[in-house]
Amino acid sequence: MPPKPSHGKWRPILSPELAALCDAIPADFASPDADYRAVRAQFAPFHGHPVGDDLDLAIQQYGNVRCGDYRLPDGDDSAIAFHCHGGAFVSTPLDEYHFYAELIARETGLRVVMPDYRLAPENTYPAAHDDCYHAYLGLLESGANPARIAVLGESCGGSLGLALLMRLRDEGAPLPACFVSITGWFDLTVSGALPPGPDPFLDARWVRNRGREYTAGKVALNDPAVSPAHGEFRGLPPLYLQVGEHDTVRGGALTVATAAATAGVDVTLEHWPGCVHGWHGLVNAGIPEAAAAWRDIRAYIEHILNT
Repeated sequence: MPPKPSHGKWRPILSPELAALCDAIPADFASPDADYRAVRAQFAPFHGHPVGDDLDLAIQQYGNVRCGDYRLPDGDDSAIAFHCHGGAFVSTPLDEYHFYAELIARETGLRVVMPDYRLAPENTYPAAHDDCYHAYLGLLESGANPARIAVLGESCGGSLGLALLMRLRDEGAPLPACFVSITGWFDLTVSGALPPGPDPFLDARWVRNRGREYTAGKVALNDPAVSPAHGEFRGLPPLYLQVGEHDTVRGGALTVATAAATAGVDVTLEHWPGCVHGWHGLVNAGIPEAAAAWRDIRAYIEHILNT
């Protein structure tokens, strides 16, 4: 059994707003037959939204990696969310994802740094992992304090973020204060416990296909470098995992929670009954579960950074 949540609580069932949105998603949205071109076309309408006029958006080079650096007038610039974004390894370059960085800045009150990691299949493993690693170290070289950094990972960015922590630990580099998973993929084989109901945004075969496009046969899908659920957790900073009941990749998060707790890591697992993959991104659509999830994330990060 996975460890019980050490923060937060079991959440209410699906709200009418989230239920209606899920019902509106086409049944073949995550068709396992889709290739990366189809994925990019499907994701495009969900991304690329304009950002607010009060958002200070600068493009910086950290570790020779192009990054977005986002600040709000009332934000805490000393505390940074280093965000490894989603997009299934194959879609959504930085210029189409500014809106999500703005969302994080508004919901957490933090400065956000988001690397524009290279996408598959044009750039296969370890391109994205290397870019996140070098961007993080470059951020430290710019003067950022690792004790004031929370690494966030959303969807495939969960794999990138957690693998980043493992690589930093192995190489003796400064670790961040914590890691926050926003429905992260941690096992590209999707071999863990499957959800009890359908997830309109993901299909297990679809996930494996995106993993194959990224790994390109260079490593196995269950290699800890790309599926950190199978990695070594000893010595990692606190982990905070939010998982939806109907998220196709929830099994990887449950595996991570169990393995991390067994290794003595401070791990928090928060279950959200009725929720699907990536529901956090729906906060601007008025989905109450999304707003509540971000409140919990903010409270967790503030607790870690201020203790």
